[in-house]
Amino acid sequence: MVAIPLLQARAMGKSFGATVALADVDLDLREGEMLALVGANGAGKSTLVKIICGALPPDAGTFSVGGRVAQFRGVADALAAGIAVAHQQVAIIRPLSGAENIMLGREPVRRGLIDERALREQARELADHFGVRIDLSRACDTLSLGELKILDILKALATRPRVLILDEPTASLTLTETQQLFAFLAELKQRGMGILFISHHMNEVFAQCDRIVVLKDGRIVHEGAVADVTLPTVLQLMVGRTIQETDWSSHAQHGTEAVVSLRDLHVGRLEVPALTVRCGEVVGVAGVLGAGQTGLLECLAGAAARKAGDRVQIADLRRLPRSVAEALDHGVYLVADDRLRKAMFRGLSVQENVLAGSLRQVSRHGFIRVAAALALVRGIVARLRVKCSGVQQDALQLSGGNQQKLVFGRWLARIGQGDGAPVLLLDNPTEGVDVGSKAELYTLIRDLARQGAAVLIASSEFSELIALCDRVYCIRDSRLAVCLARDELSEDRLLLEVN
Repeated sequence: MVAIPLLQARAMGKSFGATVALADVDLDLREGEMLALVGANGAGKSTLVKIICGALPPDAGTFSVGGRVAQFRGVADALAAGIAVAHQQVAIIRPLSGAENIMLGREPVRRGLIDERALREQARELADHFGVRIDLSRACDTLSLGELKILDILKALATRPRVLILDEPTASLTLTETQQLFAFLAELKQRGMGILFISHHMNEVFAQCDRIVVLKDGRIVHEGAVADVTLPTVLQLMVGRTIQETDWSSHAQHGTEAVVSLRDLHVGRLEVPALTVRCGEVVGVAGVLGAGQTGLLECLAGAAARKAGDRVQIADLRRLPRSVAEALDHGVYLVADDRLRKAMFRGLSVQENVLAGSLRQVSRHGFIRVAAALALVRGIVARLRVKCSGVQQDALQLSGGNQQKLVFGRWLARIGQGDGAPVLLLDNPTEGVDVGSKAELYTLIRDLARQGAAVLIASSEFSELIALCDRVYCIRDSRLAVCLARDELSEDRLLLEVN
């Protein structure tokens, strides 16, 4: 007798105007399994998840939960049916505490009022079971992105779901936090929970998942056991082409003066005795989550507090930029770690987001030259292969990877307009980006370095630092300590130096 799937979708379809997001999608999630749902950015994964969790109505198709046909009028209906989701972008109310977010909508009540003590105890009990040591009494706007991601997952688990959907759950998590997460997910599987796992980290898919479904252009192109397929096959199915691995080659211009030179700098708790980046060089910063790498890059971009009296050169400035505007004027560009909060302009189109950094370039006498602006944006969209219905599409309607390309595109439109070598500050630049787009962004970064840019990159993926960098500085105990040369780089060595 074949067991009834916990979750079953049949002939699911969804379109947005002329854009087909899903077409004739069938999906089965079984009890006690982890099913990987993979695909390139814009393949339809997020749309399918939104339909399953009641956030979006389908145009066609049906789905059932535990053998019962389901029609969700909203997220509350899906939660009542036992479906919970932790989205790629954390759904956390930042002024509230961690405990209040975890128990939101499920607050214990005593005599008609929220029982604050019981709320804290229940949230702490769940966090302890997961091995989480976050201070749940703190307001969430004081927590790091990785800590917010963990809270979002705990919030989903607080509903005691039968089906758990995880969209890029390990983005911004440290290695230890990732290991804790998978240990907990293994326990949930043993209890019979079905887990739909969406990730661009193929090593996690092959190590943790039982079956795999590959989406491309809104259609399923493969379904089967993970053990029966190889990584190169999955990658080719996802992007429709073979991904060529580019050999690393340094373009550092040795003997030239450093474009970025820091001495005895303090940013928050982080101490930077020395750091240099030359033209054509890609330099990495490795550290555990929250070690201070984000604050360092934001400080160099004029977006964070700094301490006076430091010996600094960045671009042609002999001091730190006093503002983001000043940094931009001197060719210093930051790709921030949290694109929705720090890089994207909500409610604006693809064109407006790209042009936000280049209005002077496409304007004359205070007016935008429409033809020049359109040509510039279309050139950027084509060069970066941004998947969109047109340059007037709302940028927030794009997949995460395509949004990230727009952030790169904004600075790409400016580079070359100044006199000096540009300084690129990249903070987790490929987070939430599929393997095909990641390869394209790596090529772009290497091309910019070849053209003379100075690149400083912080990444939670050590494999990314190894693939791109000439040298990597390691943060340990709030101090930029060891600097590893190219031939010293390995994941084991980086782990050793930052822990």
